[in-house]
Amino acid sequence: MIKLDFNKGNIIISMALCFLAAVIALYALLYKDLIFKLASTVWVLVATKVFYLRIQQLNRCRKGIAALTIDHDTLLNNSVLEPQPIPWTDIDCFVTGLYRTTSIFIKLKDSSLLRKEKTNRLLHLLSFIDHNLSTKPTRLWIDMDVINIREQELIPLLNQKLQR
Repeated sequence: MIKLDFNKGNIIISMALCFLAAVIALYALLYKDLIFKLASTVWVLVATKVFYLRIQQLNRCRKGIAALTIDHDTLLNNSVLEPQPIPWTDIDCFVTGLYRTTSIFIKLKDSSLLRKEKTNRLLHLLSFIDHNLSTKPTRLWIDMDVINIREQELIPLLNQKLQR
């Protein structure tokens, strides 16, 4: 079993940037024209979603929970809002280099294998925002910005486990 920890410094920096973005967007929401108000409303929602995700990651980091657990049978990604173990037999491949992101996408053999879970209202709202901003399920992204390993080191490790 391999456990990869969170990078606490990167989480805190990201939280500060999200807070700054939300403050700027709230200023635009209060004092600018209608078009700025519409754009800043979306900006506030996105910044709030990322800030909430970072708070969850920071809490997991403080509890000693690994960001990514690579086991013999499953891959557990705790860098997302709703962690879910994914059996290696369900994973098709790992995709990198997607549109301006450093994250790794876990491509499943069958997307219907993704388990639906009942969540509280806040998580449901944040999932709704994610669903409308991304074409891929958020649970299948490995957030490389907050994990203590470089992508060039992680991809061979994941592919090695996938081949077994």
